[in-house]
Amino acid sequence: MVSGYSLFLLAIAWIVDVLGMRSAHKSAQWRTGKFIYHSDQDAWQCHEDNWLWPASFDPEKRVIRYEGQHAICGRCPAKDDCSPSPGPREITRQLDPWPHSEAGRFHRGISLVISVIAVFLSLFWLVIGGAVTVAEYVVLVIIVVVCAMATFAFAKHLWATPTNFPQHLKAEGYLESPETKAEEESLEQLVDRYSTRWGGDRSRAPDSKKG
Repeated sequence: MVSGYSLFLLAIAWIVDVLGMRSAHKSAQWRTGKFIYHSDQDAWQCHEDNWLWPASFDPEKRVIRYEGQHAICGRCPAKDDCSPSPGPREITRQLDPWPHSEAGRFHRGISLVISVIAVFLSLFWLVIGGAVTVAEYVVLVIIVVVCAMATFAFAKHLWATPTNFPQHLKAEGYLESPETKAEEESLEQLVDRYSTRWGGDRSRAPDSKKG
C-alpha cells in the first residue's frame, strides 16, 4: 500500500509539472497573439508585416522587451486593436525556457516537494521493516529508486539556471537611474576636458620644435 501511495504522489508531481508547462505555453501564445518570432533576427513580425525589435532587458523578471517604431505604430490601421496605449506595441519574451522561468520554477518546486514526500514515505517504510516478504522488499526498493530518480530530475533544473544575459541590450532600472546618469555625465566631462587639454599640447608640440 505504501508503494501505491508513493506512485500516486509521484503521478501528482508529474501532473502538476505538465499542467504548469502547458499553462506557460498558452500564456505565451496569448501574450504574443498573431506575432511571429524570428530567431535569426531576434525580432517579432506583426500581422501588418512590421517589426518589433529588442529594446531592453529586465534582469529581475529575465524577460526581453521588444518595441515597435513610433512612426509606424502611430499610423498603423490596426493600432486601436493592437496597442490601445499612446506608445508603440510592446511584447515580452521569456529569456529562460521552461522550467527556468519564474512560473516554471514555482510549479517545478511544487512537483519537487511532492516527489520528496514520496521518496521519504517509501524509504521510511523500508527502514522500519514494513516489507515482510522478499518480493515486497524488492518492490519497495524499486519504488524508492524510481522516486529518487524523479526527484533528481525535478531538482537538477532548479540549480542549473542558465546565465545567458543579453549583452547587447540595456538593463532596465540601471541606465535610467539619476545616479548613473550623473556618473556618466561627469565621466564624459572629464574625458572631454583631458582630451582637449592633451590634444592641444600635441598640436602645439611641432610649433615649439620649429621655433
